[in-house]
Order: sequence, then structure tokens, then C-alpha cells
Amino acid sequence: MKDDTDGPGADPSDGKPGSGAKDAEPEYFPGERGRSVPRSAWWVLAAAVVLLLVFVFVRPLWFTRDVDDNSLDVPADRHYTKSLSGAGFDDGVWLTDDSPSTSFDVTFPVDSAREQTRLRLTGTSQVARDSVVFLIVRMDGQQVYKSELDTGETGLDVMVDVPEQLSSDGQVRVQVQVQGTLDNRTCTPDHAAGMQVHLDPTSVVEAALSEPVHTVRDAVVSWDRRLTVVLVDQSDQWRTAAAQMGIALTRAGYEVTYSDRLPGDGDENVVMVGPTDALVDQGWSAPEGQAESITLGKAEGTAVVAMTQPNGDLISRFLTTPIVSTADSEGSDPQALVTKPLSGNDVALDALGGDTSVVQVTENHRWRIGYSLADLPGGRLPQSVRVGMQLPASPDDLTWILNVQLNDQLVDSRRLDRATSVETVIPLPTSQLLENTLTLSIQRDRDLGGCDVRVTTYPMQLETTSALVLGDDPGIGFTAVPRTLAPGFAVYRPDASSVSAVDELNAVVPVLTKFIPNGYDPEFLWNSQPASGQPFVLIGQSPEVNPPVRIDNGRILAGPEQSALDISSFDNGMVVETATSTTGTGGLAIQFVGEPGKIQVPPFGTESARLMTAQGSVIVNADGTTGPGAPARANGPR
Repeated sequence: MKDDTDGPGADPSDGKPGSGAKDAEPEYFPGERGRSVPRSAWWVLAAAVVLLLVFVFVRPLWFTRDVDDNSLDVPADRHYTKSLSGAGFDDGVWLTDDSPSTSFDVTFPVDSAREQTRLRLTGTSQVARDSVVFLIVRMDGQQVYKSELDTGETGLDVMVDVPEQLSSDGQVRVQVQVQGTLDNRTCTPDHAAGMQVHLDPTSVVEAALSEPVHTVRDAVVSWDRRLTVVLVDQSDQWRTAAAQMGIALTRAGYEVTYSDRLPGDGDENVVMVGPTDALVDQGWSAPEGQAESITLGKAEGTAVVAMTQPNGDLISRFLTTPIVSTADSEGSDPQALVTKPLSGNDVALDALGGDTSVVQVTENHRWRIGYSLADLPGGRLPQSVRVGMQLPASPDDLTWILNVQLNDQLVDSRRLDRATSVETVIPLPTSQLLENTLTLSIQRDRDLGGCDVRVTTYPMQLETTSALVLGDDPGIGFTAVPRTLAPGFAVYRPDASSVSAVDELNAVVPVLTKFIPNGYDPEFLWNSQPASGQPFVLIGQSPEVNPPVRIDNGRILAGPEQSALDISSFDNGMVVETATSTTGTGGLAIQFVGEPGKIQVPPFGTESARLMTAQGSVIVNADGTTGPGAPARANGPR
């Protein structure tokens, strides 16, 4: 048998001169010294490069996708969201035994198809050990989710699909409710569950869009509650247009801030105002073709609505009323749009937002109705409220109690008649505010208690005949201004060039909105004095108007010969007051100093003037005296 080294695999250097053990070692890099790289290696390298290009250029989303398994996997311009924060709940929502539900409206784009439309609720829950608590979600009144919450303090992360059937019309009303009671083995008159659920402000309704927002109406429904009006031209006509836009948006429920440039983030919550050339200089790009008076362009890749013609009254009315649903392209050019104001001696509660649908009542139920004196016919004060209530059949020992509150003050409480239909008239006090909240609550009462009472739900309905009944009281202080302005008025600014238009609009628009009737577009007259014999709103000072409070040479003065009030003026603040012209015509005067920005507007009532700063406001009476302060002595908390 031959040795293996003698075969074909033997080292060819064997037996050659100069060869040794070291020369017999194989080379470590067989491709060196001019030898070519194997063809298979080139194929492997080429395949790797192609695969890399596919990942980078074909599906870049794979590199940027959310690690969350619940991600919708779409770019930002196709990821539609409407969060609690965007709906105005900056701190989220707390659900408790006393306030077990919350509701908010969500509008969806309709010109970009949606996929995976869903509601995601995040937050925390606290449930007592002996309680049984359910989290319930309803959409347009239909229950779509119900789940029992764990006892103790736990995190909350719930995903609920939004049925296409409910959201196909582009809107849905979401109600989130907690419902619970003590364990049925516990015998107690109070079955409160002792629960608390906090929904984070990041709780969101979201959807994946098939394409970015590209129509005016879809851009409008995508706005959050906070909006920025970017004014790029501060001439008189554009200042007027921006003021009318801000008033309409504020009235529609938006929180408006004015700026002279794009905010840089959240550009989808922006309305730009100015001529097209100036808008383009600010980074807005118009679509191809001739721009309409309302045009949807882009800024930093985000769809942004712009008003390119100074028709602020017409355009703002178009964008803030249901007629905007007709704007199904990237531009619109309204030429006429008139809305019908409220009229008559009665104003129906359902016209003010009262819910007249059938509700299910277990222990109690509340209807909240808000109304502004400026929006009522003629600016008249309501003298009473007529409440029609459809009651259910119920046991003989059951009594329904109606409680009426006005601005959190109990106005009336009475037992309702046993008849099937109940209508009652309840007088309202004349000491109302400029903006009021009327609360009607139904409470169930029975003679029996504890475990002998079976928890029962009854149907009930606030009837459409329910209404505010207007009176003839002229009002006092600020509550008299709407009636004074009802025949028609203009807004005058004698010295318009003295301050920045942006600073001025941020200061005065929130106040103006409180006094301007719905559907009325006043004329803005810059660098003009109030007309003789006409109701007016004055911004600044004029020799034609004698306000009770004046700002003069760095002093705030009020009272006869400044005997009641003479103090140093604030650096940033406002004075809002009733005023009378030299011809005896009534109106409203607004003076501001510095750059007050967005001051929280207080509830105006029967007072005549208010000094307003970022820290609060002070009432000034007609004689110049200030409102009553805190008691001289008060017991501290114990």
C-alpha cells in the first residue's frame, strides 16, 4: 500500500532544491500576486448592491417605520390624525362617577381614500377592588366596544376600529364612557364604583390615506383646534381680511393666533392671508394654473389653505360653515353667500346646540346649552326658558325632579308632573353674562333605597318646543352692548399705523368676537374717527368718544377728575369698556398697551369696564371705583 504523499495530491515542491517545511505552507491570500478574484465573488457583491438599492429606493419606509407593531406604515403626509389635544383637550380627559363620559366630533378627509381607520385610547385607570367597571365606546350612538377594566391602578391602551359604515360620510361623533357599580353582593344605597379613568391627550383617531390631502375641504376638516393665521401683507385691506377671518374662526371654536411668518411646525394648522406673490416669498407654493380666492398650496411639503383675495367676510364665512363641503378641488372662488340669522321672540334650544334626541336615563342626565346675547335676535336678554320634557311611564313611587342652572347658579328646582308630556316655563334672572351656559338636569328619586331598588334605565327626551323666551330688559354694562350694536355698527381704528397689525389683531380679535353677532360682518375703518350718531366699536382713543377709563401719559385714569382711579399703566394689557360718543350714541371701546398677545378673555357681565392683563382682570365701575376685593379677614384652610 502506497503512502498518501506519493499520490496526485502530494506537494509538488517535494524533491525540488531549496524547498523546505516553510515553503510547503499554503498561501493565506490565494487572490494575491496578480491572481484574479473568483467570478462567484463578483456575483455575490453585485447581488448585495442590488438588494441594498431595493431597500433604500423602493421601500425607504422600512428604514423609518415605527417600531410599534400598531404603526400604520405610511408617510407623514398620508397619516391622518385627530387627537384629544388637537380637539382642545390639552390635558386629556378624566372620567369619574360624577362625569362618566366625554364626546368629541371627528371629521375625516373624503377625497383621499382611508384605510385602517381606528381609535386608540391611552392613559390610566383606577378601579376599586369591589367594583365592576366597563369601558364603552360609542360612535354616532352605536356601541362599538365594551370591555371590563382591571381593578387597581393600571395602564390603558385600547384599539378600536372605526366602522366604515359610520365614517363614510366624513364625520363621526365619538363617545367614551365608563360604566360601573359596586359588586352586587354589597348592599348599600350608593352604588358608585369609585372609578377614575384618565385619557391622555395623545389618544387619537387615525387613518392611513391613499394619497396626501389635496382638496380645500379635506384641508379644512384636518385642522386642529389651534390655528395660526399668517398675515404676509399688513396693508389696510389685508388687515381687514385677517381680522374677519380670525373672528369667523374664533366663533367656529378655533383658538386663533396671528403671525407674520410660518410657524415652522404643524403647518397643516395654518391659514395664510395675502397676495400670491407675498405668500410665495414666505415659502408657500401655489398649484399650477390661476390661483382662486381660496387656494390649497403647500408649505414645506404640507397642504396649506391660503386666502389670496382680500374678501375676508365672504371667504371666512365660506370656510367656517357647512358650505365648505362643496370645495372638492384645490381652489374655490365664492362670490356670494348669505346666511339667515336667528329671529323672533323665541329661540329654540336645539338651534343653540341642545340635544333633542332620545336619551337613556338611569339616575340623572344633563343637557347643557350655551348662548351668547350677541347672537340672539336684537341682542335681547332672555326672560325665561320653556322646557318641554317627554317623560316615560314609571312606578308610582318614582319622582322626576328638574333642576335648572344658569352659569353654575341654581335658578329653579321642581318636581315634574306625572303626565306623559311635561312643559314648564322657568324665569331667568336679568343678571346674565354676555355668554351663558344653561344646564337642565333630570334627577330620579324613589322612596325605596338600598338593595330593594333595581337599577333601571328609562328613555327620556328634551322636546323641540323647548326655547329661550326673549324679554325687553335693556341690560346693564356689557350685557347692554349687543342691543346697542344690533342696528349695525363699524369698527374704527383712528391710529392704525402706530402698532404692528399682528400685535393688534392678537389683542383685539378675541374681544371683538364676544360682541359681534353671528353672521354680521362689520366694516373696519382704519385711520378713521367714529361716525356721528352711529353705534361703534372703537380700538384706541378718539376725541369723539368719552370712555370711563382712559390711558393717558402712562397712567390709567377713571372717575370724575381722576379722583377714583389714578395708577401707573401696565406695560402689556388692555382696557375693555362700554363707552358713549359726544353725540350720545353707545358703543364699545378697546385700548391696549404694548404687546399683550392672547390674553384670556374674562366672562363679561353687568360691569362697565375691565382692566385685563395676562395675570387676570379687574372690574372698574362706571364711577371709576374698582370691584370689591377679597374680605379683609378670612380664615385660612385647616
